[in-house]
Amino acid sequence: MLVLERDRLGSGTTKGGLGGMRHQFVDELDIRLSQLATAFWHNFEDRTGSRHDFRERGYLFIANTQEGVAELREPLPLYERLKVPVEMVGRVEIAELVPGMRVNDLAGGRFCERDGYGDPLVALAGFAASAQLAGVAFREGEAVVSLLREGDRVTGVRTRSGNVRAERVVVASGCWSSALCATASVAVPIWPYRRSIMESPPIPQLANIPMTIEWESGFHFRPKGKAQRFAMPNLTADGKEEKGPASAPLAYPGDYAPLEVPASLEPWVRARAAWRHPAFADLDIVDSWSCYYEMTPDDHPIVGAVPGVAGLYVAAGFSGHGFMHAPATAQLVVEEMLDGRARTIDITDLSLERFQTGRRPFKATVL
Repeated sequence: MLVLERDRLGSGTTKGGLGGMRHQFVDELDIRLSQLATAFWHNFEDRTGSRHDFRERGYLFIANTQEGVAELREPLPLYERLKVPVEMVGRVEIAELVPGMRVNDLAGGRFCERDGYGDPLVALAGFAASAQLAGVAFREGEAVVSLLREGDRVTGVRTRSGNVRAERVVVASGCWSSALCATASVAVPIWPYRRSIMESPPIPQLANIPMTIEWESGFHFRPKGKAQRFAMPNLTADGKEEKGPASAPLAYPGDYAPLEVPASLEPWVRARAAWRHPAFADLDIVDSWSCYYEMTPDDHPIVGAVPGVAGLYVAAGFSGHGFMHAPATAQLVVEEMLDGRARTIDITDLSLERFQTGRRPFKATVL
């Protein structure tokens, strides 16, 4: 097996991610992917021989409105059926989960103790080391410029240094997957959506809190080692909060916004953070960066075989959920490659076919 990386492993979106892992989705398939992935994260050291610190401290969603609370409550029957320990929480419980946080403006919240967060770069290092020991070869700085296709079969890829022949090719190129697949006349509706993260020094009294997310605004924060990290929505030209793209581009992959943090975001984060917790009143932003979400029209990934092109597979378009579902995706793609279908979980609904036929099996949702 050969992995081709155009830059260095982890140099793209992986290094910029928040590292969240959650079960609190509204579609059953997402939850089952999280359950499968979480089982792997718990056994990461046994499976890879490397350490990865999965902090199972939960996800806490907080809502300012009764409408928000109703939306948080809606999927509870699904969680109960799938045996996911999710509970609605009030102001008292919220204040216990995040000591000192302002709660007098909240209408309620939702919490799952099995959710949490990890470190994408540390996990990647473990994956790569384990793969190399198993015989996988990595070529860094080797950009794939096109896919090679003969009739109804993929035959390999073309890189800047030459052709690489292969019976099977997996395109896992994030928001660049659309342009790459187009070289084999395969239309893949994935496009880049810029999101930003900011970091402050650690807040000792908040070192063990859950990932905390404002349901209405999309503002969220979590501790990370010797830092506190903040993620925020984008702001439109008129100052409105935008948790996800307003629409898909007219043609894929669309435009790539410059990977710079918009100047309007830092004052918004300072004000929002100071309102939410007094420990953030004099927030010292020491670092900030932007990266790309790899979006699809229904905010769900495209995973599996490409219809009509034998040997070609896609695993991209995770819309912000790539890290948390990475172990599950890898297992299911390999099952489909070797057995013709994924056996552990049925991933038919993730097929590219849904966009070719207009089938819509999911509810669109972005954090």
